[in-house]
Parts: sequence; C-alpha cells; structure tokens
Amino acid sequence: MANETDRRGEMKLGKDGEGGIEGMNEAKKEVERKEENRKAEKDKGNENKERKKPEVEYEFSYAYFPGCSSKSNSVEYHISTLKVAEKLGIELVELKDANCCGTHNVEDYNEDFWLALNARNMVLAEDINKDMACICSGCFLNTKKAKIMLEDRQRKEAVNKVLNEIGKNYSGKTVIRHILDIIVSDYSLSKLREKVVNELGLRVAPYYGCQLLRPPEITQFDDPENPKAFEELLRAVGCEVVDYPSKTDCCGATLTLVDGMFVDKMVRKILEDVRKVDADCISTICPLCQYALESTQFKVKDEPRIPVLHFTQIVGLAIGISPGELALDKNLIPADKIVKGLIQI
Repeated sequence: MANETDRRGEMKLGKDGEGGIEGMNEAKKEVERKEENRKAEKDKGNENKERKKPEVEYEFSYAYFPGCSSKSNSVEYHISTLKVAEKLGIELVELKDANCCGTHNVEDYNEDFWLALNARNMVLAEDINKDMACICSGCFLNTKKAKIMLEDRQRKEAVNKVLNEIGKNYSGKTVIRHILDIIVSDYSLSKLREKVVNELGLRVAPYYGCQLLRPPEITQFDDPENPKAFEELLRAVGCEVVDYPSKTDCCGATLTLVDGMFVDKMVRKILEDVRKVDADCISTICPLCQYALESTQFKVKDEPRIPVLHFTQIVGLAIGISPGELALDKNLIPADKIVKGLIQI
C-alpha cells in the first residue's frame, strides 16, 4: 500500500520501494538540471560583465594612500574624496595593506624605521606602476621627505636590506602628490567649473596649515608664504574666498599628545581670525587640521561654532553629490545651514 506525498512534496513510496527509487532518480535529475541552468546563467552574466563598459571612464589614475586619520577620526574625508574622484573620472587605487607614515614622532624616535615605513608604502605604489596620491598633508610631507632622504645611496641600501626580507625592493620612481594639486593641476579648474551644478554662495575661509607648504624645498607646492591654489579651487566651485592672516599657521595637531593646552591656544587664534572675516565655514586639506579646528571648538566653548568642512565635501556639494554620500553627517559641527543654502544652477 503506497504512502502519498506529504505536505512538503516529498517523493511517493511505492510497492517494494520501487516508487522511492524512481523518485530519488527524478529528484537527482532535477537537481542536476538546476545546477546546469545556474552555471549557464553565471557564465552568461560573466560574459556580459566583460562586454559591459565601466560606468566611469578614468582619465587619471593614482595609487591612493589615505593615511591613518582618514580611516578613523576623519573618515568623512576618505569617503568624500572617493566620491569626488569618481565623479571627476579620477581613479584612486587604494594601496593594499599600507602602513602609517610614522609622522615626525617616529622619525625622531628611530629614523631608520621611519624611512623603512615610508619606503614600503612607496614600493606598494611602484608595484602597481602609479604615482601616489595623498590626502593627508602629514603623510604627503613625510613620504616626500623620506623619498628625498633615500636618494642617499647608503640609506637606500640599508632600507632595501630591510625590505628584501619581505620580498620588496625600493627603486624611488614613485612621484608623491597631494589630492588638491591633482585636481588643480592635472584635472584642471576649468574642467571642474564645468561640473558645477549647485551654486554654493559660501564665504569660505581656506586653511592650508603648514605641512603641505613647508619646508618648500621638500613639499615643492605653491608659494609657502602666499599660496593661491586652494583659493582658486574654491572660487572655481562658486565660493567667495575670505582672506585672514593665520591661514598658513600651524594648528599644532601633531602636538596634541605632548601639550594639549598649547594646541588649544594655537587653534583658538586661527578661529578668532576666521570670526573677524565673518566666514560661513572653514575648509581644510588635511584630516589632522580639520579634526583639530573642529574638535577644539568644543573645548574652548566659543560661540557660535564654525563648521569645518574638508575641501572635498565642498567640491562634492558643488558638483551635485548628496550630503549623505559626502558623509557630512559625520562632521562634529553640523553643516545644515550650508546644505540648505544650495542653489541649483
């Protein structure tokens, strides 16, 4: 006497189990048919992917070194940089397993170790045959300084002795760039202006800080006493630039763990200068500077607090990237008034 299929649709059991064997065979065939169809669909999908052109045609490509701060307390800088670069057609290939540049703190403690750290990052860029794009002014300065020091044959040999142990060899062919310079010089401000879809109408105080500009024999970027590149970029995206005397002063961020009170005094002076020119916001080109200028406002308790935006967030708003995509919600001081003031062109 046969037992009928249960509610889950299991196979029938016939006399002497014949129906069970037939059912198992049919089930096996059905599984094999589904697997063949799945593989065929997968192969078709892979073929379509190969034929499909990339959504973004990249005109420029760089080895991207975000640094430590941009992956931690200033992650919004990293996020907004990637969004802006993609929109402009600039490919940023992030270095795999990059290490900290060490800053001057490690350099003072152990110069050989500091050199090896920076050489290893440059080798990662050499491995993919691209120039390095930095977004942190500290990383930019440290890497460029190490590159110049490694022009010394003995230092280079000593570093390569260390790197050889991990299968790496430093050649020194990588060019070190800052993302501001890449957008201004390589991409060009005229092309950037063509991408603008939102008139910002902001009074912006550009803050350079010190490590992108000094020492000039290492950084080789703009005029260290009277720089113009940042201002020109802000004007290109429709901002009114306000000038103030401390825009190239050091904010003291790298001294935070040494003398926090001294850093507060340095930052307060910069903020006082910005308030005198009635700026809507400050814009920065370094995650350490941005964090210092923003977080210190909660300690000195001067009101009203001034929003401090990464320059990529301002550029992103101007070229039509949403506030959410630019991670503006991660800034400590809200930029709601700035976002509400956008005027679509």
